[in-house]
Amino acid sequence: MSRLTSVADATLNWANQRNLQVVFSPETGSTNVDAKKNALDESDSLVLYLAAHQSAGRGRGQNTWLDTGSGECLLSTWSYRLASPPQSITGPRIGLAVFNAVHSVWPSLEWSLKAPNDLFLSGGKVGGLLIESVSSGDDHRILIGFGFNILNHPRKFSEAEHLGHSLDNNLNEGDWFQFLDELQKELASALMDILKPGLTDAACRTLTDALNANSNRPFVVQKVSPQGDLIHAKGQLRWMDL
Repeated sequence: MSRLTSVADATLNWANQRNLQVVFSPETGSTNVDAKKNALDESDSLVLYLAAHQSAGRGRGQNTWLDTGSGECLLSTWSYRLASPPQSITGPRIGLAVFNAVHSVWPSLEWSLKAPNDLFLSGGKVGGLLIESVSSGDDHRILIGFGFNILNHPRKFSEAEHLGHSLDNNLNEGDWFQFLDELQKELASALMDILKPGLTDAACRTLTDALNANSNRPFVVQKVSPQGDLIHAKGQLRWMDL
């Protein structure tokens, strides 16, 4: 299997081979902004927005998401049609889906989640989520923005890292396709859960483990509640308050 040299090109090839509706831009401001503009006009249940470079990548709040500008990162927004508006557990449940996908393909690596929207690997931030929803009448879509440093990472942030570093820069397209298949499967499973008011017991347990694994937080999460609260020795924190 050939070595992965462009995350953007490989992801586009994967999407085309899976007959997904895909909108690809060599450069755009933000895939989430593009997806939001078209959200209520989309007819497909899933539309995948991809870019090789974002000039104005968005993070949570006023944060930004930077990339190296050369197709070395996954810059994506997964736009899904929903039967009803997503519930408040959406953030932790989508985070769990991403964690499950990376852990399934690379189980020996030191993965962890940092609530509310970060994916860490060996103590460095490699991924981030930006989840938004758009509704009009009975039309509902969820936009799952996911940035993932694969072949390189911006050096501006000291805590940033990339997947290739942990794999000795030995990442092939087969592994990448396997990850994208797992991610699509995990997101599809999560979509069924985010319409419900609470997380399942199994999701709460796995989230607790994912938050504590290789964590640099000053406290241990004793458990995650069905509402997505982080319960620890001195109290609890709402997922979105972090």
